[in-house]
Amino acid sequence: MSHRFLYLTCSLSAALFLAGCTALGPSTISASRPAYNQAVQRSNDQELLLNLVRILYRDTTYFTTVERIAASYEFNRSVSGSLNLQSAADAVTRTLNIGDATVALNEQPTVFYAPVEGEKFVRQMLTPMNPDLLLLLVKSGWSLDRVFSLGVQEMNGLRNAPSATGPTPALEPIFRDFKEAVRLMRFLQARGLIELGKQSGGEGLELRFNASEEFFQEALRIKKILGLDVGGNAFAVVAGSDGQTPGDRIAISTRPLMSALGYLAQGIQAPEPDLEAGRVQRTRRKDGQSFDWQELLDGVFLVRSSLEPPQNSSVAVQYRGSYFYISDSDLDSKSTFVLLNQLMALNGYYKELFVKQLSEKEIN
Repeated sequence: MSHRFLYLTCSLSAALFLAGCTALGPSTISASRPAYNQAVQRSNDQELLLNLVRILYRDTTYFTTVERIAASYEFNRSVSGSLNLQSAADAVTRTLNIGDATVALNEQPTVFYAPVEGEKFVRQMLTPMNPDLLLLLVKSGWSLDRVFSLGVQEMNGLRNAPSATGPTPALEPIFRDFKEAVRLMRFLQARGLIELGKQSGGEGLELRFNASEEFFQEALRIKKILGLDVGGNAFAVVAGSDGQTPGDRIAISTRPLMSALGYLAQGIQAPEPDLEAGRVQRTRRKDGQSFDWQELLDGVFLVRSSLEPPQNSSVAVQYRGSYFYISDSDLDSKSTFVLLNQLMALNGYYKELFVKQLSEKEIN
């Protein structure tokens, strides 16, 4: 075996080792990207739930955003080897040693946070939602009752707990007729007998009833609660509410996003010691008995509390010595929480569109 052959063998072994390590580069994408994605999603959910709890305690809300994540990777690879030649009178001893090989992967993530604040953000949170946003959500598969519960404060004079959209009220809100109406809407929507869509001319929204003898009474009940003409099947949906009940249209007053957050915050079950100490407002009925907010939010939203870390939660935060969480098996609350996240993401664009439409109407 020649000296040249041994040299080539050593060089080839090292090259194969180093070449094999280059596969580590692409593999870091599949290994780390899902982890970063899940971490950002989980922290966003925790921050949103934290702010809902803050609203319940009348503490200041605060939002941040993960603007950018930059992760750099450094590969350190090495292999050692030696070639020993020993000559004797009648022979040459050749020894090839491939020493230890090392690979080091160093990850250096940099996360950029930014506070979500300023006049633009405040206006987005305090401006009533665009009715077209409600249509978009319904068309994308969300149920009418869930969308209207979050986004509508009044509908043809039916009030959807307007006193619950700010600090927790001392007395129970007015909501029962509104809740009955939207529950019946959902009942008919699930059977394809009611639809929220654009008017035939393309301008404005309308609620359409599809004739059905089997569920005639449910449709009739909705129309009577809303003060609609019982013989009509298509009713224009218009923004604004003057307290009257015109028979040919449905006037809705939409909520600002901040009011929707306040509304859902009432679905948080505060620890009894905090209620007794006055850190959280206890709402009462007219007879003085405690009011259960699940009478309003049953099937919409519920956040439980405990002193111990929850074992079965989809999202949880610790605040003021207690854990607040949404049960992983509570599909209704999880759905509403996802819807709230979508409203947070979409509200900015549709708010600007709504303001533009209102300005154009004033000019015309």
